Amino acid sequence: MDLEPAVLRSFVVVAEELHFGRAALRLGLSQPQVSRRVRALEDMLGVELFVRTARRTTLTDAGALLLVDARETLAAADRLQARAAVARRGVAGRVAVAFVWSTLSEYLPRLVAAAAERHRQIELSVSQLAYIEILPALRRGDVDLVITRRLWEQHEMVEVTLMHEPSVVAVPERHEFARETSIPIARLEGEPLIALNRALAPRAYDAVLEAARARGLELRIVQHVRSATEALALVSAGIGVYRMPASATQPHPGVVFVQIEDASSRVVLVRRPAPPPPPVAAIEELAGSLFNDARRASNDAPGGLEQEAAGS
Repeated sequence: MDLEPAVLRSFVVVAEELHFGRAALRLGLSQPQVSRRVRALEDMLGVELFVRTARRTTLTDAGALLLVDARETLAAADRLQARAAVARRGVAGRVAVAFVWSTLSEYLPRLVAAAAERHRQIELSVSQLAYIEILPALRRGDVDLVITRRLWEQHEMVEVTLMHEPSVVAVPERHEFARETSIPIARLEGEPLIALNRALAPRAYDAVLEAARARGLELRIVQHVRSATEALALVSAGIGVYRMPASATQPHPGVVFVQIEDASSRVVLVRRPAPPPPPVAAIEELAGSLFNDARRASNDAPGGLEQEAAGS
């Protein structure tokens, strides 16, 4: 008997369930079929994989050892099938692009639409990452490109600025700032600020405070939150004001957004340092051209205090 994926899968499911009946239900087979597959695998390998009694099923030492290899073999087979499916569709490759929450609504739809129009042969996969997950995900190879805000920490990745966009401050609708179209960032002196939790991006959080102090501006943070949705709810309740990139704003009852005149938010693309394969290079170039066009139509001057808060 050849070492067929279906036989290995039966072994893995039985090992996970430690019950032939439950494994049969998961596999959509009869219990005798599963038992025959496992027995055939044991005969072929010349080892006993399970200890079977009337009351329980357990893995032998050999079974536990071979389970790791079986899972790796099945994963490799699944990757092979996925790549074959891509090849059958005539796709030149697959590119995984991740976004932080504040670049999702503005940049993800535009990149996906442009890729579908200009690079139909490339399969684009998109996901969201937390700020602190960006570098680990790139290092592991989970993603190929990340569109995010500036990374403040030292790293080996390539980080390319795509554009600068305005920042805004979310204020309660009865706040004095709500009557203005824009304010200088110095007006935030003494204002109760809501900020994303430092644990979400420690280096970015610290860098913002240091940059503010360098300009003689002491930020008064009164509440930390884990998301922009939570922050806007607190703004509506009158707890404080919340600074965020203009493109990440979302309508919220009782909240008004006012542009900050001398503060920008930098959008960057991050990738691994090795020369990217052609599909990744194509999507990187597409993002550069797409968002550089947007930059020329926006507030391109990076002067002032950049918005690089945790998770932004």
